[in-house]
Amino acid sequence: MAALYDAHGRLAFGLAYRVIGDSGEAEDIVQESFLMLWRQSGRLDARRGSVRSLLLTIVHRRAIDALRRRSGRSEQAVASFDPIAGASQDPLEFASRAEERERVRRALSELPLDQRQAIELTYFGGLTIAELAAQQEIPLGTAKSRLRLGLGRMRKSLSGE
Repeated sequence: MAALYDAHGRLAFGLAYRVIGDSGEAEDIVQESFLMLWRQSGRLDARRGSVRSLLLTIVHRRAIDALRRRSGRSEQAVASFDPIAGASQDPLEFASRAEERERVRRALSELPLDQRQAIELTYFGGLTIAELAAQQEIPLGTAKSRLRLGLGRMRKSLSGE
């Protein structure tokens, strides 16, 4: 577990912090996420994805849940992936993450506007798909399709580089 935390703790914290915007709460989310991953370790299946992907999914969902619990939650999409000051002391790791953020930013910018907005509002703005549909005044199925198509295009774009 310590090796897993050393490998992915900073990335998990960065994700939680970007969604929630509070370092103390982000630390709590990361801790809870690692505990949840530990409790589910017996059910892990490498064919379904990496431990890193599962961990980041757990962190993201917990952060969104925390955001929703807040009173007066902000529905502003976090479209920037700028580095978090002090999150990485290692210059090589910092550069690698900056490069990864740039790849994601580029992949997002290549999407049609409706798909990009769907991803930004759900993943970074904390909206559910139903809330996205209501905000955009579109049918629920259309909102789901936009999100699915956008994520598929991003996956293809990021794996092709």
